[in-house]
Amino acid sequence: MFAEPALLPAHASAPDPAPQPAAQPRIDGAATTALRVGLIGVGTVGTGVWQLLARNQALLAARAGRGIVMTAVATRSPARAAPLLAAMPGVRLLSDPLALAADPGVDVVLELAGGADAPLPWLLAAYAHGKHVVTANKALLARHGAQLAAAAARSGRVLAYEAAVAGAVPVIKTLREALAANRIDALAGILNGTSNFILTRMAAHGSSYAAALVEAQALGYAEADPTLDVNGQDAAHKLALLAANAFGAPLREGAVHAEGIAQLQPGDLAAAAHLGYAVRLLALARRVPSLQGGQGLELRVHPALLPLSHPLTRVEGAGNGLLVHADAAGPLLLCGAGAGATPTASAVLADLVDLARGAGAAQAVPTFGVPAEGAAALAPVSLDQACGRHLLRVLPGRALCEAGAVRLLARAGVAVRRRAWLCPDAPGQGPQLLLLTAAAPDGVARAAARQLQEATGAQVRHLRVHAEDEEKEGEGA
Repeated sequence: MFAEPALLPAHASAPDPAPQPAAQPRIDGAATTALRVGLIGVGTVGTGVWQLLARNQALLAARAGRGIVMTAVATRSPARAAPLLAAMPGVRLLSDPLALAADPGVDVVLELAGGADAPLPWLLAAYAHGKHVVTANKALLARHGAQLAAAAARSGRVLAYEAAVAGAVPVIKTLREALAANRIDALAGILNGTSNFILTRMAAHGSSYAAALVEAQALGYAEADPTLDVNGQDAAHKLALLAANAFGAPLREGAVHAEGIAQLQPGDLAAAAHLGYAVRLLALARRVPSLQGGQGLELRVHPALLPLSHPLTRVEGAGNGLLVHADAAGPLLLCGAGAGATPTASAVLADLVDLARGAGAAQAVPTFGVPAEGAAALAPVSLDQACGRHLLRVLPGRALCEAGAVRLLARAGVAVRRRAWLCPDAPGQGPQLLLLTAAAPDGVARAAARQLQEATGAQVRHLRVHAEDEEKEGEGA
Protein backbone atom coordinates (compact mmCIF):
# COMPACT_ATOMS: atom_id res chain seq x y z
CA MET A 1 0.00 0.00 0.00
CA PHE A 2 1.12 3.56 -0.64
CA ALA A 3 1.12 6.18 2.07
CA GLU A 4 -1.61 8.76 2.16
CA PRO A 5 -0.65 12.16 0.69
CA ALA A 6 1.88 13.94 2.90
CA LEU A 7 1.82 17.73 3.05
CA LEU A 8 4.99 19.75 2.76
CA PRO A 9 6.21 21.60 5.85
CA ALA A 10 5.07 24.97 4.49
CA HIS A 11 1.50 23.73 4.79
CA ALA A 12 1.94 21.61 7.88
CA SER A 13 0.04 23.99 10.17
CA ALA A 14 -3.22 23.29 8.42
CA PRO A 15 -4.98 19.94 8.96
CA ASP A 16 -4.81 17.52 6.06
CA PRO A 17 -7.89 18.33 4.01
CA ALA A 18 -9.94 15.40 2.87
CA PRO A 19 -10.30 15.27 -0.89
CA GLN A 20 -13.31 17.32 -1.87
CA PRO A 21 -15.39 16.96 -5.00
CA ALA A 22 -14.08 19.30 -7.64
CA ALA A 23 -15.99 22.38 -8.62
CA GLN A 24 -18.92 21.50 -10.82
CA PRO A 25 -19.19 23.94 -13.70
CA ARG A 26 -22.51 24.11 -15.49
CA ILE A 27 -22.44 22.97 -19.10
CA ASP A 28 -25.63 23.74 -21.03
CA GLY A 29 -27.48 24.15 -17.79
CA ALA A 30 -26.50 20.79 -16.29
CA ALA A 31 -24.10 20.18 -13.40
CA THR A 32 -21.29 17.79 -14.24
CA THR A 33 -18.37 16.35 -12.29
CA ALA A 34 -15.03 17.85 -13.28
CA LEU A 35 -12.03 15.79 -14.36
CA ARG A 36 -9.58 16.02 -11.46
CA VAL A 37 -5.90 16.29 -12.40
CA GLY A 38 -2.87 15.59 -10.23
CA LEU A 39 0.31 17.19 -11.57
CA ILE A 40 3.84 15.84 -11.01
CA GLY A 41 6.45 18.48 -11.81
CA VAL A 42 6.16 22.26 -11.91
CA GLY A 43 8.94 23.10 -14.36
CA THR A 44 8.59 25.06 -17.57
CA VAL A 45 5.94 22.81 -19.10
CA GLY A 46 4.10 22.20 -15.83
CA THR A 47 3.84 25.93 -15.24
CA GLY A 48 2.66 26.43 -18.82
CA VAL A 49 -0.09 23.83 -18.38
CA TRP A 50 -1.21 25.43 -15.13
CA GLN A 51 -1.40 28.89 -16.69
CA LEU A 52 -3.15 27.77 -19.88
CA LEU A 53 -5.68 25.78 -17.87
CA ALA A 54 -6.45 28.82 -15.73
CA ARG A 55 -6.71 31.13 -18.75
CA ASN A 56 -8.95 28.91 -20.87
CA GLN A 57 -10.85 27.01 -18.21
CA ALA A 58 -14.32 27.98 -19.44
CA LEU A 59 -13.42 27.23 -23.05
CA LEU A 60 -12.00 23.84 -22.12
CA ALA A 61 -15.09 22.99 -20.08
CA ALA A 62 -17.35 23.92 -22.98
CA ARG A 63 -15.39 21.75 -25.41
CA ALA A 64 -14.96 18.81 -23.05
CA GLY A 65 -18.52 18.83 -21.72
CA ARG A 66 -17.25 19.17 -18.16
CA GLY A 67 -14.62 21.05 -16.23
CA ILE A 68 -10.95 20.16 -15.94
CA VAL A 69 -9.48 21.16 -12.60
CA MET A 70 -6.13 20.84 -10.87
CA THR A 71 -6.63 19.23 -7.47
CA ALA A 72 -3.10 18.23 -6.35
CA VAL A 73 0.52 18.78 -7.27
CA ALA A 74 3.71 16.95 -6.30
CA THR A 75 7.00 18.77 -6.79
CA ARG A 76 10.57 18.96 -5.51
CA SER A 77 10.39 22.75 -5.88
CA PRO A 78 7.65 24.01 -3.53
CA ALA A 79 8.92 27.59 -3.87
CA ARG A 80 8.23 27.48 -7.61
CA ALA A 81 4.75 26.10 -7.00
CA ALA A 82 3.84 28.71 -4.37
CA PRO A 83 2.71 31.48 -6.78
CA LEU A 84 0.61 29.01 -8.73
CA LEU A 85 -1.03 27.68 -5.58
CA ALA A 86 -1.80 31.20 -4.45
CA ALA A 87 -3.62 31.86 -7.72
CA MET A 88 -5.58 28.59 -7.52
CA PRO A 89 -6.60 27.96 -3.91
CA GLY A 90 -7.73 24.50 -2.90
CA VAL A 91 -4.97 22.65 -4.74
CA ARG A 92 -3.11 20.32 -2.38
CA LEU A 93 0.70 20.33 -2.37
CA LEU A 94 2.18 16.86 -1.84
CA SER A 95 5.71 15.80 -1.09
CA ASP A 96 5.69 12.42 -2.81
CA PRO A 97 4.61 11.52 -6.36
CA LEU A 98 3.65 8.02 -5.16
CA ALA A 99 1.23 9.64 -2.73
CA LEU A 100 -0.30 11.63 -5.57
CA ALA A 101 -0.69 8.41 -7.60
CA ALA A 102 -2.69 6.91 -4.73
CA ASP A 103 -4.74 10.04 -3.99
CA PRO A 104 -8.49 9.28 -4.23
CA GLY A 105 -9.09 12.92 -5.20
CA VAL A 106 -7.21 12.49 -8.51
CA ASP A 107 -8.62 11.01 -11.73
CA VAL A 108 -5.62 11.66 -14.01
CA VAL A 109 -1.92 11.72 -13.15
CA LEU A 110 -0.15 14.28 -15.33
CA GLU A 111 3.60 13.55 -15.35
CA LEU A 112 5.79 16.47 -16.43
CA ALA A 113 8.81 15.87 -14.20
CA GLY A 114 11.00 14.26 -16.88
CA GLY A 115 13.61 11.54 -16.61
CA ALA A 116 13.74 8.18 -18.37
CA ASP A 117 13.42 6.02 -15.26
CA ALA A 118 12.31 7.94 -12.15
CA PRO A 119 8.64 8.41 -13.20
CA LEU A 120 8.06 4.71 -14.02
CA PRO A 121 7.04 3.59 -10.50
CA TRP A 122 4.80 6.64 -10.11
CA LEU A 123 2.88 5.88 -13.27
CA LEU A 124 2.63 2.15 -12.57
CA ALA A 125 1.21 3.11 -9.17
CA ALA A 126 -1.26 5.43 -10.88
CA TYR A 127 -2.58 2.52 -12.96
CA ALA A 128 -2.69 0.29 -9.89
CA HIS A 129 -4.98 2.88 -8.30
CA GLY A 130 -7.22 3.24 -11.35
CA LYS A 131 -5.90 6.56 -12.68
CA HIS A 132 -5.38 7.64 -16.26
CA VAL A 133 -1.92 8.93 -17.21
CA VAL A 134 -0.91 11.86 -19.42
CA THR A 135 2.79 12.54 -20.02
CA ALA A 136 5.10 14.57 -22.24
CA ASN A 137 8.09 12.35 -21.40
CA LYS A 138 9.47 10.88 -24.64
CA ALA A 139 12.57 9.40 -22.98
CA LEU A 140 10.41 7.48 -20.50
CA LEU A 141 8.12 6.21 -23.25
CA ALA A 142 10.95 5.20 -25.57
CA ARG A 143 12.45 3.08 -22.77
CA HIS A 144 9.38 1.89 -20.85
CA GLY A 145 6.46 2.57 -23.19
CA ALA A 146 5.59 -1.10 -23.75
CA GLN A 147 5.43 -1.76 -20.00
CA LEU A 148 3.28 1.31 -19.40
CA ALA A 149 0.93 0.44 -22.27
CA ALA A 150 0.48 -3.05 -20.83
CA ALA A 151 -0.29 -1.58 -17.39
CA ALA A 152 -2.82 0.82 -18.94
CA ALA A 153 -4.52 -2.08 -20.75
CA ARG A 154 -4.72 -4.21 -17.58
CA SER A 155 -6.29 -1.36 -15.63
CA GLY A 156 -8.64 -0.30 -18.41
CA ARG A 157 -7.15 3.18 -18.34
CA VAL A 158 -5.46 5.49 -20.84
CA LEU A 159 -1.83 6.39 -21.57
CA ALA A 160 -1.87 9.69 -23.49
CA TYR A 161 1.30 11.39 -24.77
CA GLU A 162 0.58 13.79 -27.64
CA ALA A 163 2.93 16.35 -26.07
CA ALA A 164 5.88 13.92 -26.14
CA VAL A 165 6.53 14.52 -29.87
CA ALA A 166 6.63 17.86 -31.72
CA GLY A 167 4.98 20.02 -29.07
CA ALA A 168 1.81 21.63 -30.37
CA VAL A 169 1.92 19.77 -33.70
CA PRO A 170 -0.67 16.93 -33.49
CA VAL A 171 1.49 14.18 -34.99
CA ILE A 172 0.42 11.29 -32.72
CA LYS A 173 -3.29 11.88 -33.23
CA THR A 174 -2.77 12.25 -36.98
CA LEU A 175 -0.90 8.93 -37.32
CA ARG A 176 -3.02 6.99 -34.86
CA GLU A 177 -6.46 8.28 -35.81
CA ALA A 178 -6.71 10.52 -38.87
CA LEU A 179 -4.54 8.19 -40.99
CA ALA A 180 -5.87 4.91 -39.58
CA ALA A 181 -7.03 3.81 -43.07
CA ASN A 182 -3.58 4.34 -44.60
CA ARG A 183 -0.45 2.29 -44.98
CA ILE A 184 2.39 4.57 -43.95
CA ASP A 185 5.43 4.14 -46.19
CA ALA A 186 7.78 6.74 -44.73
CA LEU A 187 8.18 9.46 -42.12
CA ALA A 188 10.77 12.21 -42.42
CA GLY A 189 10.94 14.81 -39.70
CA ILE A 190 12.73 17.65 -37.99
CA LEU A 191 11.97 16.75 -34.40
CA ASN A 192 14.44 18.75 -32.32
CA GLY A 193 14.07 22.52 -32.23
CA THR A 194 17.40 23.14 -30.52
CA SER A 195 19.38 21.45 -33.29
CA ASN A 196 17.28 23.05 -36.00
CA PHE A 197 17.87 26.52 -34.55
CA ILE A 198 21.62 25.92 -34.41
CA LEU A 199 21.79 24.65 -38.00
CA THR A 200 19.73 27.47 -39.44
CA ARG A 201 21.90 30.04 -37.62
CA MET A 202 25.09 28.37 -38.87
CA ALA A 203 23.75 28.49 -42.42
CA ALA A 204 22.46 32.05 -42.26
CA HIS A 205 25.48 33.65 -40.59
CA GLY A 206 28.38 31.26 -41.17
CA SER A 207 28.58 30.76 -37.40
CA SER A 208 30.49 27.92 -35.84
CA TYR A 209 28.53 25.23 -34.03
CA ALA A 210 29.84 26.50 -30.67
CA ALA A 211 28.79 30.11 -31.35
CA ALA A 212 25.32 29.08 -32.54
CA LEU A 213 24.86 26.92 -29.44
CA VAL A 214 25.72 29.84 -27.14
CA GLU A 215 23.15 31.97 -28.96
CA ALA A 216 20.53 29.22 -28.65
CA GLN A 217 21.16 28.99 -24.91
CA ALA A 218 20.94 32.76 -24.48
CA LEU A 219 17.56 32.81 -26.24
CA GLY A 220 16.21 29.86 -24.24
CA TYR A 221 16.17 27.42 -27.19
CA ALA A 222 18.84 25.18 -25.64
CA GLU A 223 19.31 23.80 -22.14
CA ALA A 224 22.41 24.50 -20.07
CA ASP A 225 23.29 20.87 -20.83
CA PRO A 226 22.09 20.39 -24.43
CA THR A 227 23.57 16.91 -24.86
CA LEU A 228 20.34 14.98 -25.52
CA ASP A 229 19.27 17.55 -28.09
CA VAL A 230 22.49 17.96 -30.06
CA ASN A 231 23.57 14.29 -30.03
CA GLY A 232 20.36 13.17 -31.72
CA GLN A 233 18.95 11.18 -28.79
CA ASP A 234 15.94 13.43 -28.20
CA ALA A 235 14.92 13.12 -31.85
CA ALA A 236 15.57 9.36 -31.70
CA HIS A 237 13.17 8.97 -28.76
CA LYS A 238 10.51 10.85 -30.68
CA LEU A 239 11.10 8.87 -33.87
CA ALA A 240 10.69 5.63 -31.92
CA LEU A 241 7.23 6.76 -30.78
CA LEU A 242 6.25 7.83 -34.29
CA ALA A 243 7.45 4.53 -35.77
CA ALA A 244 5.43 2.59 -33.21
CA ASN A 245 2.29 4.40 -34.35
CA ALA A 246 3.06 4.37 -38.08
CA PHE A 247 4.51 0.87 -38.49
CA GLY A 248 3.75 -1.05 -35.30
CA ALA A 249 7.49 -1.05 -34.57
CA PRO A 250 8.20 -2.34 -31.05
CA LEU A 251 9.72 0.19 -28.67
CA ARG A 252 13.25 -1.09 -28.10
CA GLU A 253 16.05 0.98 -26.65
CA GLY A 254 18.77 1.58 -29.21
CA ALA A 255 16.58 0.63 -32.18
CA VAL A 256 17.08 4.08 -33.73
CA HIS A 257 20.55 4.93 -35.04
CA ALA A 258 21.35 8.43 -33.77
CA GLU A 259 24.06 10.93 -34.72
CA GLY A 260 24.16 14.57 -33.71
CA ILE A 261 25.31 17.90 -35.08
CA ALA A 262 28.25 18.83 -32.84
CA GLN A 263 30.85 17.75 -35.43
CA LEU A 264 29.39 19.83 -38.27
CA GLN A 265 31.53 22.67 -39.63
CA PRO A 266 30.39 25.92 -41.29
CA GLY A 267 32.15 24.65 -44.41
CA ASP A 268 29.85 21.62 -44.51
CA LEU A 269 26.80 23.89 -44.69
CA ALA A 270 28.49 26.16 -47.23
CA ALA A 271 29.29 23.18 -49.46
CA ALA A 272 25.68 21.99 -49.20
CA ALA A 273 24.37 25.43 -50.15
CA HIS A 274 26.78 25.59 -53.11
CA LEU A 275 25.13 22.44 -54.49
CA GLY A 276 21.56 23.56 -53.75
CA TYR A 277 20.96 21.85 -50.40
CA ALA A 278 20.25 22.77 -46.78
CA VAL A 279 21.48 20.74 -43.80
CA ARG A 280 18.97 19.52 -41.22
CA LEU A 281 19.03 16.97 -38.39
CA LEU A 282 16.72 14.49 -40.10
CA ALA A 283 14.69 11.78 -38.37
CA LEU A 284 13.81 9.11 -40.93
CA ALA A 285 11.65 5.98 -40.71
CA ARG A 286 10.70 4.13 -43.88
CA ARG A 287 9.80 0.76 -45.33
CA VAL A 288 12.51 -0.70 -47.54
CA PRO A 289 13.24 -4.16 -48.96
CA SER A 290 15.18 -6.24 -46.45
CA LEU A 291 18.17 -8.40 -47.38
CA GLN A 292 16.25 -11.44 -46.11
CA GLY A 293 13.34 -10.68 -48.43
CA GLY A 294 10.10 -8.95 -47.56
CA GLN A 295 9.79 -5.58 -45.87
CA GLY A 296 12.35 -3.96 -43.63
CA LEU A 297 12.34 -0.75 -41.60
CA GLU A 298 15.02 1.93 -41.43
CA LEU A 299 15.10 4.03 -38.26
CA ARG A 300 17.79 6.70 -38.20
CA VAL A 301 18.56 10.24 -37.02
CA HIS A 302 21.53 12.14 -38.45
CA PRO A 303 22.45 15.36 -40.25
CA ALA A 304 21.36 15.23 -43.89
CA LEU A 305 21.36 17.42 -46.97
CA LEU A 306 17.84 18.25 -48.16
CA PRO A 307 17.15 19.85 -51.55
CA LEU A 308 16.11 23.48 -51.16
CA SER A 309 12.78 22.51 -52.73
CA HIS A 310 12.08 19.91 -50.02
CA PRO A 311 9.21 20.90 -47.68
CA LEU A 312 11.27 20.31 -44.55
CA THR A 313 13.88 22.91 -45.55
CA ARG A 314 11.20 25.51 -44.86
CA VAL A 315 11.10 24.45 -41.21
CA GLU A 316 13.51 26.94 -39.70
CA GLY A 317 14.56 28.18 -36.28
CA ALA A 318 13.20 26.14 -33.38
CA GLY A 319 10.29 24.73 -35.37
CA ASN A 320 9.41 21.06 -35.86
CA GLY A 321 8.03 19.38 -38.95
CA LEU A 322 6.93 15.92 -40.04
CA LEU A 323 6.41 14.76 -43.62
CA VAL A 324 4.23 11.64 -43.81
CA HIS A 325 4.01 9.49 -46.95
CA ALA A 326 0.69 7.60 -46.81
CA ASP A 327 -0.68 5.35 -49.54
CA ALA A 328 -4.16 6.90 -49.69
CA ALA A 329 -3.72 10.39 -48.25
CA GLY A 330 -0.46 11.02 -50.10
CA PRO A 331 2.28 13.25 -48.67
CA LEU A 332 1.21 15.34 -45.67
CA LEU A 333 3.32 18.02 -43.99
CA LEU A 334 2.69 18.89 -40.34
CA CYS A 335 4.76 21.69 -38.87
CA GLY A 336 4.71 24.25 -36.09
CA ALA A 337 6.07 25.04 -32.64
CA GLY A 338 7.79 21.92 -31.40
CA ALA A 339 8.77 23.03 -27.92
CA GLY A 340 8.19 25.66 -25.28
CA ALA A 341 5.81 25.99 -22.37
CA THR A 342 2.67 27.10 -24.18
CA PRO A 343 2.88 24.91 -27.31
CA THR A 344 3.55 21.82 -25.20
CA ALA A 345 0.79 22.78 -22.78
CA SER A 346 -1.57 22.97 -25.74
CA ALA A 347 -0.91 19.30 -26.53
CA VAL A 348 -1.16 18.24 -22.87
CA LEU A 349 -4.54 19.91 -22.45
CA ALA A 350 -5.80 18.37 -25.70
CA ASP A 351 -5.15 14.96 -24.12
CA LEU A 352 -6.98 16.05 -20.98
CA VAL A 353 -9.95 17.22 -23.06
CA ASP A 354 -10.07 13.80 -24.75
CA LEU A 355 -10.13 12.15 -21.33
CA ALA A 356 -12.80 14.50 -20.02
CA ARG A 357 -15.01 13.63 -22.98
CA GLY A 358 -14.78 9.89 -22.39
CA ALA A 359 -12.93 9.22 -19.15
CA GLY A 360 -13.79 6.04 -17.34
CA ALA A 361 -13.82 3.82 -20.39
CA ALA A 362 -10.95 1.62 -21.53
CA GLN A 363 -8.68 3.10 -24.15
CA ALA A 364 -10.56 2.69 -27.45
CA VAL A 365 -7.57 3.77 -29.53
CA PRO A 366 -4.53 1.47 -29.10
CA THR A 367 -1.82 3.21 -27.14
CA PHE A 368 0.73 2.95 -29.95
CA GLY A 369 -1.64 2.85 -32.91
CA VAL A 370 -1.69 -0.91 -33.51
CA PRO A 371 -2.61 -3.55 -30.91
CA ALA A 372 0.50 -5.51 -29.98
CA GLU A 373 -1.05 -8.75 -31.23
CA GLY A 374 -1.90 -7.16 -34.59
CA ALA A 375 1.47 -5.60 -35.38
CA ALA A 376 3.32 -7.13 -38.34
CA ALA A 377 7.00 -7.02 -37.47
CA LEU A 378 9.26 -5.33 -40.02
CA ALA A 379 12.86 -6.51 -40.07
CA PRO A 380 15.22 -3.78 -38.83
CA VAL A 381 17.61 -2.52 -41.50
CA SER A 382 21.04 -1.45 -40.29
CA LEU A 383 22.60 1.85 -41.23
CA ASP A 384 25.26 0.01 -43.27
CA GLN A 385 22.50 -1.34 -45.54
CA ALA A 386 20.60 1.96 -45.83
CA CYS A 387 20.78 3.22 -49.40
CA GLY A 388 21.13 6.90 -50.28
CA ARG A 389 23.26 9.55 -51.93
CA HIS A 390 26.31 11.07 -50.26
CA LEU A 391 28.39 14.23 -50.41
CA LEU A 392 32.14 13.83 -50.02
CA ARG A 393 33.80 17.16 -49.27
CA VAL A 394 37.52 16.84 -49.92
CA LEU A 395 39.45 19.56 -48.09
CA PRO A 396 42.68 21.04 -49.47
CA GLY A 397 45.66 18.79 -48.91
CA ARG A 398 48.09 17.34 -51.38
CA ALA A 399 47.39 18.16 -55.00
CA LEU A 400 44.05 16.60 -55.82
CA CYS A 401 43.32 14.84 -59.07
CA GLU A 402 39.58 15.01 -59.70
CA ALA A 403 39.58 12.17 -62.21
CA GLY A 404 41.72 10.01 -59.93
CA ALA A 405 39.32 10.55 -57.02
CA VAL A 406 36.37 9.57 -59.17
CA ARG A 407 38.14 6.41 -60.36
CA LEU A 408 39.06 5.44 -56.79
CA LEU A 409 35.47 5.80 -55.64
CA ALA A 410 34.22 3.76 -58.61
CA ARG A 411 36.57 0.92 -57.67
CA ALA A 412 35.17 1.12 -54.12
CA GLY A 413 31.62 0.72 -55.44
CA VAL A 414 30.49 4.36 -55.36
CA ALA A 415 29.60 6.22 -58.56
CA VAL A 416 29.96 10.02 -58.72
CA ARG A 417 27.02 11.87 -60.24
CA ARG A 418 28.18 15.45 -59.83
CA ARG A 419 31.49 17.21 -59.22
CA ALA A 420 32.23 20.79 -58.24
CA TRP A 421 35.11 22.88 -56.94
CA LEU A 422 34.42 25.30 -54.09
CA CYS A 423 36.67 28.35 -54.02
CA PRO A 424 38.49 29.08 -50.76
CA ASP A 425 37.10 31.62 -48.30
CA ALA A 426 40.49 33.06 -47.36
CA PRO A 427 43.74 33.79 -49.24
CA GLY A 428 46.27 30.99 -49.14
CA GLN A 429 43.68 28.22 -48.90
CA GLY A 430 43.17 25.72 -51.68
CA PRO A 431 39.85 24.89 -53.31
CA GLN A 432 37.65 22.08 -52.02
CA LEU A 433 36.50 19.22 -54.24
CA LEU A 434 32.82 18.35 -53.82
CA LEU A 435 31.71 14.90 -55.01
CA LEU A 436 27.99 14.09 -55.02
CA THR A 437 27.48 10.35 -55.40
CA ALA A 438 24.78 8.12 -56.82
CA ALA A 439 22.75 6.07 -54.34
CA ALA A 440 24.94 3.57 -52.49
CA PRO A 441 24.74 1.56 -49.26
CA ASP A 442 25.84 3.68 -46.32
CA GLY A 443 28.55 1.27 -45.22
CA VAL A 444 30.04 1.18 -48.71
CA ALA A 445 30.05 4.99 -48.98
CA ARG A 446 31.75 5.44 -45.59
CA ALA A 447 34.43 2.89 -46.49
CA ALA A 448 35.01 4.64 -49.83
CA ALA A 449 35.41 7.99 -48.08
CA ARG A 450 38.07 6.47 -45.81
CA GLN A 451 39.92 5.01 -48.79
CA LEU A 452 39.86 8.37 -50.56
CA GLN A 453 41.27 10.10 -47.49
CA GLU A 454 44.07 7.54 -47.13
CA ALA A 455 44.95 7.74 -50.83
CA THR A 456 45.01 11.56 -51.09
CA GLY A 457 46.17 12.58 -47.63
CA ALA A 458 43.34 15.15 -47.63
CA GLN A 459 40.58 15.24 -45.04
CA VAL A 460 37.33 13.89 -46.49
CA ARG A 461 34.10 15.07 -44.89
CA HIS A 462 31.15 12.68 -45.37
CA LEU A 463 27.55 13.92 -45.38
CA ARG A 464 24.37 12.05 -46.29
CA VAL A 465 21.84 13.34 -48.80
CA HIS A 466 18.08 12.84 -48.49
CA ALA A 467 16.27 12.92 -51.82
CA GLU A 468 13.47 10.36 -51.99
CA ASP A 469 13.19 9.89 -55.77
CA GLU A 470 16.93 9.44 -56.26
CA GLU A 471 17.18 6.97 -53.36
CA LYS A 472 14.34 4.84 -54.76
CA GLU A 473 16.31 4.63 -57.99
CA GLY A 474 19.32 3.36 -56.04
CA GLU A 475 17.24 0.78 -54.14
CA GLY A 476 16.10 -0.77 -57.38
CA ALA A 477 19.61 -0.93 -58.85
